[in-house]
Amino acid sequence: MNSLPQSAAQANIGSGAVGKTGWSEYQDVMFVRGIDRDTAFLAAKEGLAAATFTVKRGSAGEGMVIGSRGMTAYDWNVVAGVYFAPERDGYLFKVIAEGSKDVGFWGDHTSASWPQDVLRGIRRYIAEESYIGNSDPGVFQVRSNPAAN
Repeated sequence: MNSLPQSAAQANIGSGAVGKTGWSEYQDVMFVRGIDRDTAFLAAKEGLAAATFTVKRGSAGEGMVIGSRGMTAYDWNVVAGVYFAPERDGYLFKVIAEGSKDVGFWGDHTSASWPQDVLRGIRRYIAEESYIGNSDPGVFQVRSNPAAN
């Protein structure tokens, strides 16, 4: 877990880096309109839990939640960090996941989905559990280059 950034500032959220960004590191970003910091923090925790990660540490003030998950048939020692920072009228989320995996198709297949699984949990929490007052599906934006929008 110490290999991950320990705050949103260290995570370089606006870099636009997505996909495979290291040997076994994967990143993705998503912007959500109309939420506050507390909702972003709760959504980050739920996103990790929904992707079967156990939350190990987090701080709304630092804009981060970090979790780990146990072994599966195809990967082990997987850690993920969810980072969030205010942007315009909402929050930008970045997920960084890394860990050991089997070589070959199945290892590559499961590891590439770690960030998407976390973001899916964040979207579900905000859409179903939070008190966001906007039912417009456009509230969620997945962007490859956050600075461009």
